Amino acid sequence: MKKALLLFLTGFLCFTFQMTAQVTVSLGTSTGASSTNVLLSTSTTVNRYSRTMSLYTAQEIVAAGGIAGTINKLAWRKSGTGEYTFNDAYIKVLLKHTTNNVWATNPVPAWNTEIIGATEVFASSTYSIPTGTGWKEVPFSTPFQWDGTSNIIIFVEWYRPSTPTADITWERSTNANTNAARVGSSSLDALVMLINANRPLVQLTITEQLNSNEFENANFKLYPNPTKDILFLSSEKNITKYVIYNSNGQMIKEENFQISAEEVNVADFSSGTYYIKIFSEEKTEVLKWIKL
Repeated sequence: MKKALLLFLTGFLCFTFQMTAQVTVSLGTSTGASSTNVLLSTSTTVNRYSRTMSLYTAQEIVAAGGIAGTINKLAWRKSGTGEYTFNDAYIKVLLKHTTNNVWATNPVPAWNTEIIGATEVFASSTYSIPTGTGWKEVPFSTPFQWDGTSNIIIFVEWYRPSTPTADITWERSTNANTNAARVGSSSLDALVMLINANRPLVQLTITEQLNSNEFENANFKLYPNPTKDILFLSSEKNITKYVIYNSNGQMIKEENFQISAEEVNVADFSSGTYYIKIFSEEKTEVLKWIKL
């Protein structure tokens, strides 16, 4: 019995615990909407085909709260009065890392060239657009691993054999030379991309794995732990940012700064176990702490 208990405790202590931290980031500020040159060709005209290639920078993803990790779904913001519920549309979504932050205008980017190396994250030939307005999610069948430093391209290929009940528009932001789009009444292969500033608004849901081996041998000081109201952070190098997650991996607080010590007021937090990810000029670590 004692031997079995010892083996259990040894295995437990050596076990690498994993939790997930999940964030949803919104990119772009709405400046209008369109049914033809933003995302999917969903006007009531004969333009049934469309392709779009939209650029989003690592800088704006991080500024919105993004973290390196697994992008497992996205959402676009739908408006207009129309619906498309026929279960017959073709859609394909792909993601790719890139160094581009804008598209060249001469020569314009070619779909078949840019798509090389992209990851297909979702595809369907029986697609209906979710009804109503607002954010409409596309859950990925294949997650995309974002490295946290590269810009990304979102490719969308679309064909609808039926006609929406009225124009469906997609909200956009104005970002010069960041969107390449083309709609048409003939096959997708006949489309030549055109550069515009009408980049679709997008939400990305990113999941990061936090491992227990990050909680040990920390180069940061975190005290008192447990704490009731104030958590003190210190480091030999300037701390640039911290992010606090609850035990379910949900982000509940973050702050950016450039100092070697910081007081974090956690008096309003509920009692329980939390994790704090601390960023310095040279290192990033995750520590566990307890709120009394």
